Amino acid sequence: MGKFNLIDEGWIPVMYKENGENKMLSLREIFADAGKIRSLSTDSPTQDFAVLRLLLAILHTVYSRYDFDSEVYPEIELDDQGRQKEDVRDSEDLKAYKNNLVKTWKDLWDNGEFTQALFDYLEDWRDRFFLFDGEYPFFQVKAEDIAEDKISKSKASAVSGKNMNRLISESNNKIALFSPKYESNNNKSILNADEIARWLITFQGYSGLSDKVIFGKEKYKSSKGWIFDLGGIYLEGDNLFETLLLNLVIINTEGENYNGKIQKPCWEFEAQERLEDYMLYVEMKTNVSVDNLAELYTNWSRAIYIDPNTNVEDPFYFNIVKLPDLDHQNQFLEPMTLWKYNKDGDNKGVFTPRKHQIGQSLWRNFGLISLIEKDENTSRAPGIIRWIENLKKANFIEDDYRVRVKAISMQDDGNATSWVPTNEIYDSLNIKEELLTDLGDDGAVMRIEKIVDETKQAVGNYRTFVNNIREIRNLESRKFVDDRVEEMYYLIDQPFKDWISSINSKDQIPEKIIAWRKELKDLILRQADQLLKKIGNRDYKGIEKNDRTMNIITSYNSFRYFLFKTLKIEGGKRNGK
Repeated sequence: MGKFNLIDEGWIPVMYKENGENKMLSLREIFADAGKIRSLSTDSPTQDFAVLRLLLAILHTVYSRYDFDSEVYPEIELDDQGRQKEDVRDSEDLKAYKNNLVKTWKDLWDNGEFTQALFDYLEDWRDRFFLFDGEYPFFQVKAEDIAEDKISKSKASAVSGKNMNRLISESNNKIALFSPKYESNNNKSILNADEIARWLITFQGYSGLSDKVIFGKEKYKSSKGWIFDLGGIYLEGDNLFETLLLNLVIINTEGENYNGKIQKPCWEFEAQERLEDYMLYVEMKTNVSVDNLAELYTNWSRAIYIDPNTNVEDPFYFNIVKLPDLDHQNQFLEPMTLWKYNKDGDNKGVFTPRKHQIGQSLWRNFGLISLIEKDENTSRAPGIIRWIENLKKANFIEDDYRVRVKAISMQDDGNATSWVPTNEIYDSLNIKEELLTDLGDDGAVMRIEKIVDETKQAVGNYRTFVNNIREIRNLESRKFVDDRVEEMYYLIDQPFKDWISSINSKDQIPEKIIAWRKELKDLILRQADQLLKKIGNRDYKGIEKNDRTMNIITSYNSFRYFLFKTLKIEGGKRNGK
């Protein structure tokens, strides 16, 4: 008999919109109250992302089969378990099916809440949502699936609760300092059932490669977790219902080869079926390929076994075996990532997901998240941004609708043999929808991207000034320069976010640009002036460079001149202030 059913038990922390109340909700409750919930409020932003994708997998499955009136679409047929029997292949049927899907999305958006089909689906598949179960454990395999005769070693790798919990990530060999749990009677490894559920889903997405056991004896490229490699991007609306709908890419914008496919979430299949499918790719000596979002969002990186008789009052551990990696090349089914075009290496000539960089704010990559594609062969916008553009074109979203673009990545240790998750990267940008999708030659997207480039160039002017100081002082390390520049970006970060958030219409952009240039000039000059207050005789004396004397004053005057030129502001004369 299964224990802790995720449909009934509270395990997803959320924050309500009206009073900021925090609650722990079941799957049924979170879908029922989605319109009242401000956002997910789990243990970490990466966990929010992993859980969000699980919720989306459920929605993709249900609304690929049932319309707003909870009727089966006429273009498909379901089996006795309510699963779609075949892909929609006929061109006329596919066209009608896509139109019906879009209508369902619009009806849901206008309705502001989910339909009975969703709750009926959860009830029909109730036996697949038990966290602890000997027959159908959620997101897991059974003990016999990882028996000694099926794996490369005598037993699967064991992972303790304190290593599963990414807030601690402590191994048995090294104590994690400043842990949120104090070690007493091994309590760092004690997890409640709700914590196990959340970290189970998160671990499947962010695993690393430090464990050693695989299936069979033939080596294969193992997965470190699909979302580990993403420069995650998603859209946040005014409440959780809107957030879910905004990210429910019910029609794929990247090509017909992804539309009409059967949605295959992991819980609709026996664990053994899943493993056989994964290992088939090993036999073919190729990476795993998927063609539907429900399967992508519930992709496993590990065959995970949790003892169904687990006592949550005891230190928790589970067993894992590596699974083969998902194909990263041109995997445009994935809508929630940045992309990079590879000019060399093993992925030369193709796109792969591009992770966010630590310390680099989202607005600095505006050209990557917007629909700017300077060369369609070497640049590509995230699918989620293409999706919202389609919603805007169809007038499904109000003209003044504002979204928050959320960025999520997991930093690793840089060791290719382990890829241990070390730090979360997350950021957000509150922006009016049309500023992401107005693509005219003089449209909002191009104008904002130019200002982003101009801002970077202005910081580049400041970098040159700081580097001149480094040369005058004969400092070999560039840390002095890098630290000052990162400090400058830190000071600019929130003002720029506030600036872009304040734009309520593309018609405001010209005056907003003038205001930003002035604010940016003042911010940069203030920092430069602070450096001038800490100068010594060597700075005044300077050095000989290119047959001229370069000292702090000549460098400052040059910096000021080029800063004003970059920002198209009068008054930046070379001589004096």
